[in-house]
Amino acid sequence: MKRKNAIIPGGILVIFIGAYFVLQQGLLIGTISGAVAGLLFAATVYFFSSSKIIQRQTNIAINSDESIIFVGGANHFLNGEAVGGKLYLLNDKLYFKSHKFNAQNHELQITIDGIRGVSFYNLFGVINRGLEIQTTNGNEEKFVVYNRDKWKMAIEKIKGEK
Repeated sequence: MKRKNAIIPGGILVIFIGAYFVLQQGLLIGTISGAVAGLLFAATVYFFSSSKIIQRQTNIAINSDESIIFVGGANHFLNGEAVGGKLYLLNDKLYFKSHKFNAQNHELQITIDGIRGVSFYNLFGVINRGLEIQTTNGNEEKFVVYNRDKWKMAIEKIKGEK
């Protein structure tokens, strides 16, 4: 995981926690508390997602006729939970595998032929990390990913080649 992918959520937390503590305990304590909380959160996210345990839990086995085109950490929304894991784009499918530190551990596979469309959405209306996959059977699968533009372009390119 790139450091900036941990720093961004930490920075957002600095703003919210800092504002809360400023209102509760004043400018100096609030600013320091917000900065410390944000740094600790960013470090935790970085080390958690980079850990060998998470890497091992989210690895997938592929067939000899498959190849990994794109891969990255992701959250998949399932029954109101943002389930953490890894999203893979293979030459024939989109594959999500969660890590074991979720309430709803699961795997999701969508064949490239089963994808009707790919679009964006903003998480909480403002965070531009949302990727929505519309399937041919009418489902909408929502993911939070980094580089959503690259994900969309890669999926559409593979769809165009089929």
